[in-house]
Amino acid sequence: MDNQIYKVTLNMYDLSQGMAKQFSPMFLGKQIDAIWHTGIVVYGKEYFFGGGICAQAPKTTIYGYPIEERELGETEIPQSTFEEFLRSISSNYTMEKYDLFKNNCNNFTNECAQFLVGKGIPENITGLPQEFLNTQLGQMLKPVIEQITNKQASDQTEHFNYLNNQELQALQNFQNINPQIINQQQPQPQLNVPLTQTVKAAQQPQQQPQQIDTNVIPIEDSESYFCLIESSPQCIIDFYTEWCGPCKTIKPLFHKLSLENPHINFYSVNIEKVREIADSLQVTSIPTFITYQNGQQKDRWTGGQHHMLTNNIQKLQ
Repeated sequence: MDNQIYKVTLNMYDLSQGMAKQFSPMFLGKQIDAIWHTGIVVYGKEYFFGGGICAQAPKTTIYGYPIEERELGETEIPQSTFEEFLRSISSNYTMEKYDLFKNNCNNFTNECAQFLVGKGIPENITGLPQEFLNTQLGQMLKPVIEQITNKQASDQTEHFNYLNNQELQALQNFQNINPQIINQQQPQPQLNVPLTQTVKAAQQPQQQPQQIDTNVIPIEDSESYFCLIESSPQCIIDFYTEWCGPCKTIKPLFHKLSLENPHINFYSVNIEKVREIADSLQVTSIPTFITYQNGQQKDRWTGGQHHMLTNNIQKLQ
């Protein structure tokens, strides 16, 4: 009998990449923090609804890196029992039965959470569609959205043909919940480019990246991170990703402050490139900032609030 305890975590992604939080008050008349996509992480895998029930290594899906990882609890249910449960509900979670308001990725993770830990995911996530519909804009768009989501499967397949190659490849690489293929390695397509085309591309002038005035130093490995922390009297680290909306919004201020405060060392960590640092420091939301003084952590906060960054920099004066 399997008496092992398994931690259950909810990975939370913002499909709007920060735009919902920024523009929802203007267009909806109320604050919506994110357009949530969620996945359940348990048994070393992330389970989610994406054109069917899928499973991949955590944080490796096409949705990028989660902006928050929320612990839901623990379960004693074995993986085999859980995946048998998934097979029993798989007919409810197909591309044909997807519904933006009633049967989406968050409905799936909510059902999984109830099975695993006896309670659902946060109501602000499952209630987001209704929250949107309750706005004036939501009422105006409801008939249009329902018309789109009620299309036949053949129409949906036709629409998917307009996805770019990367999205198509990502969809093809999804691992459906099936004991025969769940751990199967997906073959990679061979791309054959004529030599003349390669030479022609190489002859094109390379566009130079825009130069930014900054004293921010990127950290690219965990060993460097801890050495720099120990050797810096005062420093601040920005944990970010390239696709994160709030990260992009606060980036210019972070660079500006690095020039205005030469006595403070400014560092940045792209957590998609150096995940071991984020994992060791339990960075579960982005952007996250940490300040250190003489090797000791002083302040830590998340979010792209300009005043928080400015105030905590002033504390290092």
